[in-house]
Amino acid sequence: MPTKTKLYIGAMSGTSHDAVDVSLVSITKKNINLDAFDSVKIPKNLSDEISNTINNNTSSLSDLGELDKKVGLIFSKAVSRIIDKNVLKNPEDIYVGISGQTIRHEPNIKNNFSMQIGDPNIISAQTGTTVISDFRNMHIAKGGEGAPLVPEFHAQLFRSKKVSRVIVNIGGISNYTFIKTDGSYFGTDTGPGNALMDAYCSNILGLEFDRNGAIAQKGNILDKELKKMLSKPFFKRKGFKSTGKELFNFNFIPKNLLKQDKKDVLATLTELTAISISNAIKKAGHDVKNIYVCGGGSNNKTLMNRLSYHLGTEINSTTALGLNPQAIESMAFGWLAYRRINNIPSDVKLKNNRVIKALLGSVSKSI
Repeated sequence: MPTKTKLYIGAMSGTSHDAVDVSLVSITKKNINLDAFDSVKIPKNLSDEISNTINNNTSSLSDLGELDKKVGLIFSKAVSRIIDKNVLKNPEDIYVGISGQTIRHEPNIKNNFSMQIGDPNIISAQTGTTVISDFRNMHIAKGGEGAPLVPEFHAQLFRSKKVSRVIVNIGGISNYTFIKTDGSYFGTDTGPGNALMDAYCSNILGLEFDRNGAIAQKGNILDKELKKMLSKPFFKRKGFKSTGKELFNFNFIPKNLLKQDKKDVLATLTELTAISISNAIKKAGHDVKNIYVCGGGSNNKTLMNRLSYHLGTEINSTTALGLNPQAIESMAFGWLAYRRINNIPSDVKLKNNRVIKALLGSVSKSI
């Protein structure tokens, strides 16, 4: 276990809102090490409540306040468990970076914002740790889009001085980072990851997800419906962009596609994720020889095969680089906590592609 005075924990609940992933990381100026990883499943009734809040885009103030506390409590449980499992003492020396649960991300409206729930005060009070949260809104206040937050972290963690690399993160939403040998990088959201596939499985099939892509693997891709989805404005935007379930939710799936055989629907939605990732990387002109995938999507064999086909090269999960693909995003929030506590500003990419620096995250401390 790490013996440094300050310990950093990252806790992440992504757009799939199925679990809180937690990473214990050791961080120095030169190295980022994963010391422990844990994942606490979000109870189905709470996951359904989060999903309904997101999809319906309506909630009473009372309901939203209660949900904020419920999510804070599940984050607190996850953080407490990794502390207990690793017998960590002196909570006053533990710093926790949390993503919160994003329920609305609106980077492209006039009064743009990003809203996360999961009260950090609860986590701090129950664990005795210092909690750093709300990274996205300072990013937006400085002229960014609030997402993705992970590209700079990817560049720190995965840079190779010998070859350029592409890191693809497939959660509910997909993003990728292209990292040059000199450490410079470009990162952007590409569109849906598991969001549409999971929404179809949940709403139509009564399943959490298509395990290993087994159903999609047996289906046929419906080109007409695929082209209809790829014609949406988001996919035509060039350069850096961010998105969320405000766009890529069950209602995004064409009604005619929903009438088709389940195998064909999932094959087509899987293809949409694969081809939208591939198109984004290719259109940016990035080298695609060394590609590594993290996030839950790395477990979907059919999706990985289709992505490899479209990119024209073999792809691997970050396991090949010695890192658990499920831990990468939560590690990133531990790293963001480290940056905030040590007053190290992070990159904020503006819509004109200019990059400025800003100190991201708000600090909650109960002691």
